[in-house]
Amino acid sequence: MDFNKKMTRAGGISVPAALRRDYGMEAGDKFNVSVNDEGSIVMKRTEGNCIFCGCSDNVKMYQGRYLCRKCTLELLKVWEA
Repeated sequence: MDFNKKMTRAGGISVPAALRRDYGMEAGDKFNVSVNDEGSIVMKRTEGNCIFCGCSDNVKMYQGRYLCRKCTLELLKVWEA
C-alpha cells in the first residue's frame, strides 16, 4: 500500500484510515519515530491496547496487533478444545 500525504504547517502527517484499521492503531497509541541509515522515517508502536478486550496491561505485539495475556490464554483454550 502506498499513500501520498502532505505535511501540515505544524509538521503533522495523518496516518491513512486504511492503515489504522489494518494495524489496529487507535487514538492514544504511542509511537517511536526514527530515521534509519537509508534516510527513511520509521514509526514503531511502543504502546497499545489488546485488540479483544482493550486493556493496556501485560500486552505483547503479534503481527502488528497487541494481545493481552488473559485473551491469549483464552484463545489457547479455544484452540485446544
